[in-house]
Amino acid sequence: MEIDCQGCSDEVPGRTVDSPLPEHFNIAVDVCGRWAEDRSRFALYYEDEEGFTSAHTFWDIQREANRLSNVLAALGTLRGDRVAILLPQCPEAAIAQIAIYQLGAVAVPLSQRLAPDALAYRLGDSGAHLAIVDQTTQHGLLPLRQQLPELRHVLGIGGAAGEGVRRWAEVLAHASPRYTPAATAASDPAMILYGGDTPRMPKRTLMAHCVLFGELGGYVCAHDGFPQPRDLFWSPVDWASPDGLWKVLLPTWHFGVPLLAYKGHVDGGRAFSLMEKYGVRNCFLPLTTLSRMMAAAPEPRATYDLDLRTLTSGGEAVGQAVLQWAREKLGVSIHEMFG
Repeated sequence: MEIDCQGCSDEVPGRTVDSPLPEHFNIAVDVCGRWAEDRSRFALYYEDEEGFTSAHTFWDIQREANRLSNVLAALGTLRGDRVAILLPQCPEAAIAQIAIYQLGAVAVPLSQRLAPDALAYRLGDSGAHLAIVDQTTQHGLLPLRQQLPELRHVLGIGGAAGEGVRRWAEVLAHASPRYTPAATAASDPAMILYGGDTPRMPKRTLMAHCVLFGELGGYVCAHDGFPQPRDLFWSPVDWASPDGLWKVLLPTWHFGVPLLAYKGHVDGGRAFSLMEKYGVRNCFLPLTTLSRMMAAAPEPRATYDLDLRTLTSGGEAVGQAVLQWAREKLGVSIHEMFG
């Protein structure tokens, strides 16, 4: 569908579309470090399906990322080394992204739903020398270690434990909260993304730090001049996916806007409850989530106190019925994004 860009700008803070790329640029400094001096600026609200909640400022995220960068360096992680992240939406997943980028290493975000052969291929192909897991994803990874001679270290969050698994909380507790980010070139590699769920030869993309610049204009336009006062972003999309990183986590934090993370299954009712509870203003929702929401609450504003300002979708065409429902029942137009 055609996107109404009224009020949008081709500019992003400090840079216009015709500006040359800076020689040095690091995603971690851009999306977290430069906001961290303001200790009152919230970055992340977190909730899981058991009801546990937490809130984190950019200062909180940066200090933990500094500790993790120091731990990774102590474990022999060098610039250009690959570090795999097998985590759901949670604070540690975001902290890991920041820590890896500012170290000058390369993040390898991987879906928690990969079959063993698909996981083994990606870890081996990327040459990951360290993996960060939780209690669920460690069960898929640990039996594969003998096949992966380059995978020397496993770091576990939460209840992850076992032979050869270092506990996140224990090792970070003794690490310094100070760290000087690497002076990465804008063209230096930042992440490797794998497309699809096929075990062998999936699409592999090596992406540089400067890729973020290319994402911002479309993000601003699709969200009607993002950011606006009180904006708060939420999406159930996996942060290991291109959409989860480039249409959710990284551009939202580029603008210093808080993000909601939820760990657990999201049905239609849960989606509306989260949006109401946290005052979500901006969403990226795939068709599957939109369909569940439409089925759960045909008249959502009669049940939920919503403050939604912008809504985007991608991956597959939404369809006229959902578009009309969003306009009439949610009071927003769905802007469909194409990668």
